Amino acid sequence: MTTVAQVKQVMQPLLERNTDLTLVGRLVAIKPVRHILRGISIGRSLATNLFVPSWAVIFLFEPRVNFPLNWGGRVYGPGAWDLIEHDDLPNMMRDAVEKEALPLLRPIQTIDDLVEFASEERFPNTYLNLYEHRKIFVDVARGDLDSAHSICEYMATERAKRRYLPNMREEYDRIAKELCPLIAADDRPGLARLLHKYEEGSVRAMKLEKYWEPTPFPIELES
Repeated sequence: MTTVAQVKQVMQPLLERNTDLTLVGRLVAIKPVRHILRGISIGRSLATNLFVPSWAVIFLFEPRVNFPLNWGGRVYGPGAWDLIEHDDLPNMMRDAVEKEALPLLRPIQTIDDLVEFASEERFPNTYLNLYEHRKIFVDVARGDLDSAHSICEYMATERAKRRYLPNMREEYDRIAKELCPLIAADDRPGLARLLHKYEEGSVRAMKLEKYWEPTPFPIELES
């Protein structure tokens, strides 16, 4: 299993040539970190010196403790990413990330960019609209409370309860008991405060505080 020290060693040429990148544990994040987190995760493997790099993009205003890869893909190289087999692996990793991942991730800067990116055409099995328990956070952040209200109505049905309970009770309760009452009351300031709370918690859990730039949500900027 590769170590954090090995990850730092392998990613050093990439960090040196791209000043908008920073390494946090096993994650190379693109700065600035606002509502959207873009990065390359160096996954663990059973092999001592084998690296498993994947790129992805997520939003932070849902409580998170890790970096899921639903909206992402693998970074491929000339065979396995093995520290022993390739003496020039750090430069090879840099070149692959610069070619395969950064051109996709850097343009995604806003919530609207993420919505466009996480489409059915690009991710047929994990696109954003497929999961209402993810989409509702994005709807609220964008100020689309009509769509968010429709999701709340669905979450109140027996069909939704059978789908989410008991295995996803925490996610279900967060939506049904925290978000939906504020959506029903059209409490936009309250919703914005809740999303900021979620985002701050995600940033803290993922140790990104040093790079996080708190910014308003679109729902707060509406006239």
